[in-house]
Amino acid sequence: MVSNSKKNQVDSILQLVEKSPNILLVKIGKTTHQSLETLRKELKKSDSKIKVIKNNLFEKSVNKVALKNNIYKDLKKQFFPLKETTALVTLGERWSEGLKALYLYSKKDSNFGLKFALLDKNLYNSDKSVQIAQLPSREELLGKIIGSMKSPMSNFVYALKYNTNKFVYILNAKSKEVSK
Repeated sequence: MVSNSKKNQVDSILQLVEKSPNILLVKIGKTTHQSLETLRKELKKSDSKIKVIKNNLFEKSVNKVALKNNIYKDLKKQFFPLKETTALVTLGERWSEGLKALYLYSKKDSNFGLKFALLDKNLYNSDKSVQIAQLPSREELLGKIIGSMKSPMSNFVYALKYNTNKFVYILNAKSKEVSK
């Protein structure tokens, strides 16, 4: 007989999965509580949350969601059955920041690793998730584009002023020679 606590856990996982369009499953291995709390604080900055879950309860909640949503059917085919200790990460609107924070933390702590990601209604395995995490953020890309657009203009202005400035420096030098 199924206990009420397990039903409640499956329902809470189900609500998290349905509510958040961008999720990650993370292998946490033999991680300490302190490092999980540190990661939780890092993820909170990007409006993301982490929850340690049982694999079979997650599978049951995904089975329920798969009845309504085809992407979860693909998830079941590709990644089930789950192995190792797992945590569910729900990402906010700025999911790239949460993914990058998790990736950087996994580089510090070898117990962490990405299992798969569901981002913008697309499934990614661990390798693709790591590649996405290594990409620069939207703000960084915009800064690079603006910088590259500004650089030719400032170089052009410098090139136009160069001869005039050189002429002025020569006249200043000559005027100082004459005044001596």
